[in-house]
Formats: sequence, C-alpha cells, structure tokens
Amino acid sequence: MIARLILALCLMLSLPSALALERLTFITEEYPPYNYRQDGRLEGIAIEVLEALFEASDTPLDRHAVHYYPWARGYDLALTEPGTVLFSTTRTEQREALFQWVGPIARDSVTLLARRDSNIRLDSLDALAERDYRIAVIREDIGAQRLLEGGVNDDQLRPAISNLSALKMLKHARVDLWAYSQNVAFWLMEQHDIDTRQFEPVHTLSESDLYFAVHRDTDPVLVETMQATLDDLEKRGQLARLTGSGVTFTTEEYPPFNYLGEERQVDGLATRILQRALDDAGHSASFRLMPWARALAEASLRDNHCAYSTSLTAAREAQFQWVGPLASNRWAAFVSIGSPLLADDLDDLSGLTVGSFREDAVGQHVEARGIPVTMASQERDNVQRLAAGLIDVWVTGELPARVLSAEAGVELRKLFDFHEVDLYLACHPSVSASFLADLQHALDEQHATGGSAQIEAEVLDALGVTP
Repeated sequence: MIARLILALCLMLSLPSALALERLTFITEEYPPYNYRQDGRLEGIAIEVLEALFEASDTPLDRHAVHYYPWARGYDLALTEPGTVLFSTTRTEQREALFQWVGPIARDSVTLLARRDSNIRLDSLDALAERDYRIAVIREDIGAQRLLEGGVNDDQLRPAISNLSALKMLKHARVDLWAYSQNVAFWLMEQHDIDTRQFEPVHTLSESDLYFAVHRDTDPVLVETMQATLDDLEKRGQLARLTGSGVTFTTEEYPPFNYLGEERQVDGLATRILQRALDDAGHSASFRLMPWARALAEASLRDNHCAYSTSLTAAREAQFQWVGPLASNRWAAFVSIGSPLLADDLDDLSGLTVGSFREDAVGQHVEARGIPVTMASQERDNVQRLAAGLIDVWVTGELPARVLSAEAGVELRKLFDFHEVDLYLACHPSVSASFLADLQHALDEQHATGGSAQIEAEVLDALGVTP
C-alpha cells in the first residue's frame, strides 16, 4: 500500500495537465443510497466520494459532469470506451479482468427478496429450479450474474428496465423473487412509500465491495492517481465520514427526547445523554436528524448506523443491537380541548379516526390491537391534524404531546394512558460490539450517579415543561 501510494504520488506530481482526471468520463445509474437522482440532481454516498476525490486531486469537475444512464448501457460503455469510469460497481471474479479498479467505496449485500406473505424459504439456489420461481433482475447487474453463475436457468429470469420496475413486479406478484442489493431495495421502498415490512430477504447471493470500474485500456497513471487520492481520503478519515463507516446516530424531530436546537444542532434529553456517554467512554459519533421512517431504515440498512430514541419491540428486536435505556416514554391518547369524546381504553377508540406517524411504535401498538391508524409523515403534523379535526384522537408519548402542543399553541385533553416503554439506541449489526459495550457501561454509570436525571430536568425546564 505504502509503495503504491508513493509511486502514485510521484506520478501525480509529474503528470502533464493533458493527463488530468477531467479526461475521464464518469457514468453512474440509479442505485440509492450510493448513487441516484433526486430533483434533477445526482446524490448519494458514491457521488459525494467522487466529488471529494475531484477536490483532493484538483480536478475541475463536480457531480454535474457525471453521466446518468441505465445500468446496462453504462456497463457496455465501460467495457468498450477507454477512459470510462462506471460506479458503483461490484467487484467480482467474473468482472476482475474486464476493468481496472479503484476503491473500495462501500460494502453491499445482494440478496433474493420475497414478499413476506409468499412464505418462500431457500436453503440453496437449487431450490429455485425445483419450484420454478420467477426472478426479477436488471440486465448485467450483479444479482443476475450471480444467479447465472450459480446455475440458475435463464428462463426463470425476468429482466426489468429499472430497479423501480423490478420492485413493482415483486410488489404486484408478477415475479416471486427479486435479485438485488438489499440496501438499495429497501431504500427504494422507503422513498416510494412502500411498506418495507411486506418484504424480506430469503437468500444472500453475495457480500461484496463496490468500486469505480475503469475501462481496462485507460491510462494506468490516471487509475493510480484516483486510487492514491482515495487512499489519502481514507487515511485522513474523510472517506469514513462520507461512506458512514464512522458511527452515525440518526434521529427524528421528537421533543423533548430529540430535536433540532436553536443553533441547528441535534439536541434533546436523549441526545445529551448519549453525548455524555460517548464522552465518558472516549468515543465519538456524528448526529443527524431526518424523518423517523428514514432514520429507522438507515439504521436497518447501513453499516455503522444507529437510530434513537427507539422503542424495543418484538418486531424490531432481532434487527438491531441495543443500547439503553436512554429514557422512559409513557403513551397516552389525546383529543383537542373542545372535543366531547370520552374513552377509558384503546377498545373505546374503535370507529374513531386515530392518528400516529410512520414507523412509530405507538401507532404500531394501537394497530396491533385491531384499531386502524392514519399515519402522518412526522409527529409534529398530528398536532395540526387534531386541531383541524382531521383526526379524532392522537396516540403518542405524553411528553412529546405536551411539548408539541405548547409549541403549536393547541390545547389538549388526555383521555387515558395505555403503556409505558423505555427508549433505546438501535444499531446496525455491523457496529462494533466493543464500542457498544463501552457505551452501555458509560450509560449505566450515568444512570447510577444521577447524571441522566439531571439532564432530563435541564431539558424539560428549558422547554417549559414540568417533569
């Protein structure tokens, strides 16, 4: 590694301007969260890595120079046109000699996905032929290649024109399985409001790294320049920050536990408790705030990501590693102050319009009792929906209800309490066990010495809410 880096840096210093990286043609596709287009702009982990690579190598290009093509077309161009760079590309034995490689950018898991109600179970690829399953694939994608390498009959493959098309084929039962990146598939479901709980991975086809794939006849000096720059980004820790290989704590706007503070920093009593535990344990993490459904999906799908403040439910328990509890949350049912409704328990809500928000454990708990729940995209919307009469009852945590209603100037009346749960940090299985053990120990010490209680009192006082 050191010898290669020194050689490449020497080559970079001697490069004439005619051999700069702008001579390369960069091609990508729709493969979120690594690379995708949103509102006409290219986004994603790999896009950000490439822009950092441009900046570090003084290349006068940015994401607007990247071409956006369907995968099969981009793959063909990378095979036939010198100077072409295709990403994000899985590096496999079959592809090894076809390209020069720069990376890795990230790690990806390719699986066979099925609808949960299909009850498909696979011990091996041999079972695919035995049952004659129909499998959605993208032409030249790693999923299709892995199946063919495994001896799956080509007649069972159903090529789709795009990943979204393949997802819809699976959703509407036009195929039995979809061979694709698990991370990308569940990201797409989330972005298109498709319930991720309807699907499950039933067989892993590969665990591989993603790379920039460079046409094999491209000047090797340029390839070494890219790799040396990427290695330097990794050495400085910038690559970890871009790819999420450093630990990221993701949360939502759910005061008083977590919210965006006055200086646009993530704040809240759970946030402060976590930050103090990190400090005491000698660790660090980056904090991000986004809609809850996306935060939970990122913790489920992305390496070294965690979500908080999360209820530990039976459905979630096996998905994550858990640290906590951070705080306690008492669930209750609320109506607007002028509502004539009376109720003593959840059974009394039958026939009423009950509001919660997507992927929230409170709403899921109420739905499990057989009571339909209308979902908002975020908890704050439910205050206004209740005030406008769009919902009859709001089921939520008591402290969030008090904070959000005071913020909106809406008076509430509590009907009843119906549950109390502890809130946790839920982490992807890839997060280091020693990191989590250190964090749990620091958190236990904080609870034992009264530090957590002090933080809670400070935050509630600042928000004007009495404990």
